[in-house]
Amino acid sequence: MLLSIPIFYFLGLGIGLFLLGFWQLISALGNTPGFIHTGYKKQILLYWTFCIVDLSLIAVLFLFENDLSETLLMIIFWIAIGTALFITGYYLRIYYRLIDLLSLRNELDGLTKSKH
Repeated sequence: MLLSIPIFYFLGLGIGLFLLGFWQLISALGNTPGFIHTGYKKQILLYWTFCIVDLSLIAVLFLFENDLSETLLMIIFWIAIGTALFITGYYLRIYYRLIDLLSLRNELDGLTKSKH
């Protein structure tokens, strides 16, 4: 987030949010195998479903910008932004659960190794 502050300040909010969202997708892509192997397959697949729906809404904005009324464009825009905020919160929630699970596993592995 600290790296995005200059982007927010100098280039505008939209570009900063785009870069943060892109970084979240990269993080999720890199962590998807970890989610699947630790039993969070449903949660990460739900995350990716939400992302596809939200990115589809954004694609509609760009593809049909000239064909839709300004009011409808604004409604789709705010739905996409609200959905993106929800997706971010959802990802953080499942990501912290994954971290807690992995930390617990590492702690338990350390305890069982020290007894041998």
